[in-house]
Amino acid sequence: MPLELSPEEFGLLADRVSRAAGDYLAGLDGRPSFPATSGPVTAGVFGLPLPEQGVGAAAFDDLAVIADHSRPGNARFFAYVLGSGKPVAAIGDLYASVLNQNVTAWRSAPAAVTVERTVVRWLAEVIGCEGFTGSLAGGGSSANLMGQAIAREAKAPANEGGARPCAVYASAEVHMSVPKALAVLGTGRANLRHIPVDEAFRMRTDALTAAIERDRRAGIPAIAIVATAGTTSTGAVDPLREIAGIAQAQGLWLHVDGAYDGLAAMAVPELFTGLAQADSIALDAHKWLCCRASARRITEALTVRSGHS
Repeated sequence: MPLELSPEEFGLLADRVSRAAGDYLAGLDGRPSFPATSGPVTAGVFGLPLPEQGVGAAAFDDLAVIADHSRPGNARFFAYVLGSGKPVAAIGDLYASVLNQNVTAWRSAPAAVTVERTVVRWLAEVIGCEGFTGSLAGGGSSANLMGQAIAREAKAPANEGGARPCAVYASAEVHMSVPKALAVLGTGRANLRHIPVDEAFRMRTDALTAAIERDRRAGIPAIAIVATAGTTSTGAVDPLREIAGIAQAQGLWLHVDGAYDGLAAMAVPELFTGLAQADSIALDAHKWLCCRASARRITEALTVRSGHS
């Protein structure tokens, strides 16, 4: 089968995939949380020699086999903070792939870029950050990397002359993507200051101020603070308003990692006071936007766990 398909052939294959997907969804709730397979078994099924000729539509015969060797995103599976995986999103993915847009600029993808800008504007509005702009990334880790890159260029430009010694401050509960971002950027993991937390696992602002002052006395430029709006371990929200005040007073960039709980601000905005004072924010829409009522219930538990009443 050639790579070029007629509209009719495309319709037939798309219908076949749609039926396979429907069959998978129909039995999803009954699938075990981990497939009955192993590394050698999976390699034996899929690790075949490169064929000399294409197999054509026969490639679709393996759709059910692929499903049987995949981890199902049903109610039994709690790992990895997966997104909801709604079937309607798969339909959107299909159409986006068919459009095949180059999204590097508006001129190459007017509709896609405008849709992106609109969605980002909506997300900013629902968390009380009207006027914020941004872009969609592949996930919270990528968003944190982007935030740290912007922070560094704003406070210690390195794109032309290379990275210079500087310090970044974050809670001891900060997500692992933040030290990874500093490593990728050349700032270095050793220049991330892990600030102690209080009994509710929130960054201690007194310890933050002391750490900044120590670095300044040692001649190490402080450039950014990473506050966490919902840690992945406990759901703790750092005291954003107080941290924003410190960042402003010290002339530091404030990045808020809200990938885990930032969008809970639409349900309990008082827990996120100070979020709008951030210079950059990372959000994961796929974690909270399935049901606002669920967000309210979950955030009530988060509020108790974080030591608020």
